Amino acid sequence: MVDMSVLLEKMLIFLVLMLIGWLLARKGLLDRGGTRAMSFLTINVFMCATIIGSGLGMDRALGLRELGWLLFVVFAMQLLGYLIAAAVVLVTPGDRERAPVFELLMSMGNSMFIALPIVQSIYGATAAFFVALSCLPFNVLLYTYGVWRLKSGQGAGGLRLRDILSAPLCATIVSLLLLLLRIPVPGALRGLISAMSGATMPLSMLVIGASLGSVSLLDAFKARRLYLASAVRLLVIPLLTWLLLRLFVQDSELLMTMTIVAASPSAVLVTVLSVQYGRDSVYSAEGTLQNTALSLVTIPLLVWLLGKF
Repeated sequence: MVDMSVLLEKMLIFLVLMLIGWLLARKGLLDRGGTRAMSFLTINVFMCATIIGSGLGMDRALGLRELGWLLFVVFAMQLLGYLIAAAVVLVTPGDRERAPVFELLMSMGNSMFIALPIVQSIYGATAAFFVALSCLPFNVLLYTYGVWRLKSGQGAGGLRLRDILSAPLCATIVSLLLLLLRIPVPGALRGLISAMSGATMPLSMLVIGASLGSVSLLDAFKARRLYLASAVRLLVIPLLTWLLLRLFVQDSELLMTMTIVAASPSAVLVTVLSVQYGRDSVYSAEGTLQNTALSLVTIPLLVWLLGKF
């Protein structure tokens, strides 16, 4: 059972840190270059330390059979989100030019920046390792189907393997190898990894806030159609994920961890890729800002509600 006071305290901390990042960007005290540098450092250094540390901190051994089962669960969970988003775009009328962005706002969750620190704080290292595994389907689906959707009709270049092989994904593979092969890690190195992991959460929240600093909060909440994307991203996908996974997942911690991953707001990468492939990046940023703000309410609500079953 999750201690809701702990979760609400964490969400309040997240809110304050994101607001600090947003205000710094709005006031021009943290420019785009500074935000990009901080984001690079967070993703490629501190987040990788958190992922590796989650594997080192696991309180149980992991065999090949259990690993295969976990990979099936995370791939199924991520694929479900993409299928739901594609179905919503198919059956609801809307701007065809914005349709790929609208779809990815629903299908791409910010699991590493949002779900990872939440899960680590309330469940610990083993659950954080479950979130880290979601890097695999996230990157594969994003840089294949996701990029294909954004590229359609844009005349953009081809897919690159180096995009799929992101630093967090490589850190996940390293963590898996250390865990499966039971490679001993010196105490000093463990201490360094632990110290670096502590910076991941505050830096992640500052990066999210600063990344959305160019968007007016009022404009984000004026976009009516984006409320549909927020509802699907924050409520429909996690509820369906929970309902389906609970049919064959017995581990309550794994079930709630995957539900929190599914309940994460839209990834900032949607806006980054929208810029890269000539899509409406302002629309994407407004959608991300809107459902990131709403997620500070919906995630605790879902954890409280589903924790009763």
